[in-house]
Amino acid sequence: MRTDKELDGILRFMLRADKLKEIERTGWLISKVKNPEHDGDHSYSTAVLSYLLAKRMGLSAERCAVMGLFHDINEVITGDIATRYDKSLQKVPPGAKKSIERRNELKLASILIGKEGIGLREILNEYYMQRTEEAKLVKQVDKLDYIVQIALYSKKMESDERVEEFFKTADSRIDIKEVRYIYEKVKKKVYKERSMKL
Repeated sequence: MRTDKELDGILRFMLRADKLKEIERTGWLISKVKNPEHDGDHSYSTAVLSYLLAKRMGLSAERCAVMGLFHDINEVITGDIATRYDKSLQKVPPGAKKSIERRNELKLASILIGKEGIGLREILNEYYMQRTEEAKLVKQVDKLDYIVQIALYSKKMESDERVEEFFKTADSRIDIKEVRYIYEKVKKKVYKERSMKL
C-alpha cells in the first residue's frame, strides 16, 4: 500500500485533536458541576454561535466557525487552564498561559504537512493576532459561550459567588454590541432565577 504523508498527518492530528472530547472544562469542575461539558462541546458551541453572529454582522461566518472549532485546540496538550476574575487564583499567570497555549497549538498544527497545515496555521495566527473583526468576534464568543452555558447549568451550581465570578470574568471582555446583548439577557435571566441582585 502506497503511503500518503498528508493523509497520515491528518490521521495523526485527529487522534490528538479528538482528545478535546475527553477534557472536562475546568471552570465547571471548580464550580462542582457534575458531568460537565468537555472542551470539544465548548468548541462546537463557540463555532455555532460565532457562525450565527457573524452571519448577522456581515462577517465571514464560515471563517468564524472554523476559528471557533480550533480556538482551544492547544488544550489537547495544555489542558483547560481556567481564566479567573481574581488573577491570584489562576494556576498559570495570564501571560504565561497565552505563551504556553500558543506553543502547543503550533505544535499540533505542525503535524499537518500539506495545505491543511497551512490553512490551520492561518486560522490560528488570525485568532492569536486579533487583528480581524472575525478574530475579535470569536474571542468574545469564547467568553459568551460559558455565559450561555451558565443558563443551562444554573440549577447545578450551588454557589452564587461562583456564578457571579463567571459573569465578572466575562464582563470586561465583551464589548461587541451583539455579543453584549446576549450576555446581558443571560445575566438578567440567571440572576432572576437565582434571586441574585443585579
